[in-house]
Amino acid sequence: MTVERASASLFMITSDCTRCGVCEFMCPLGAIKEAPNQFVVRRQVCDGCGECVAYCPVRAIVPAHEFASRQRHTRKAELKRVLGV
Repeated sequence: MTVERASASLFMITSDCTRCGVCEFMCPLGAIKEAPNQFVVRRQVCDGCGECVAYCPVRAIVPAHEFASRQRHTRKAELKRVLGV
């Protein structure tokens, strides 16, 4: 997977995150940290390099501009729709 580097393209982590920690380990800037329910990208540190994206086993790391759309289609969101909750 190739991620184009763009200074305006920051990344966010969707609720599909399984808290495996691989992204935190692979981020060269230390921009990813564990939060109470999942890992998060610290915007003030992230330079948009995308190094973390290829290593996420569940593809939970997405460009910020795709985050809202992706959150509507996470595994959790799809399961809620199927179960009607």
